[in-house]
Amino acid sequence: MSELKIDVFCHVLPDRYYGRMVEERDVGAYMQKRVRGVRTLYDLDLRFRLMDRHPGYVQVISLAAPPLEAVAPPERSWELARIANDAMAEWVQRYPDRFVGFVASLPMNQPDAAVQEAERAIRELGATGVQIFTNVNGNGAPLDQPQYEPLFARMSQWDLPIWVHPTRPPERADYPTERRSKYDIWWAFGWP
Repeated sequence: MSELKIDVFCHVLPDRYYGRMVEERDVGAYMQKRVRGVRTLYDLDLRFRLMDRHPGYVQVISLAAPPLEAVAPPERSWELARIANDAMAEWVQRYPDRFVGFVASLPMNQPDAAVQEAERAIRELGATGVQIFTNVNGNGAPLDQPQYEPLFARMSQWDLPIWVHPTRPPERADYPTERRSKYDIWWAFGWP
């Protein structure tokens, strides 16, 4: 038997979640079309064939960008979080030899709901931690604002990790002479 290799930052895009995300925002908005073009995010047969090239390789899965709060307003982002977390938990349960855990997605544009969903995903679904993005709502709201402190406090009490995923909107140009990111360099070559 080969040694276990655990990859802890593997994005997915379950169909149920993607369908609901597209209902919420146009498929061309803020990365939806681009991420859907990456088949291994949702085509598990293709993902498993790639994984099979590396004996002992397993994944901890997390939702692909864009952030939930960039897709839906506060009154509906919690629903997207539930759909995504339920789908990832189902994949972990169905394919335990492939997915050894999942990282919960949170509706950060609704801080109280984010804490509640973290608790539900961890206690009821078995999430191994949570994923948040470097700014809330893609608008540059920093994570050190007081309304996010309860989430950090709860995660500290549970002694579980927080995956901090870099992000920014395409309207933030790569260069001062651009009005927006012309070639999406921010996405293709890194997350400054």
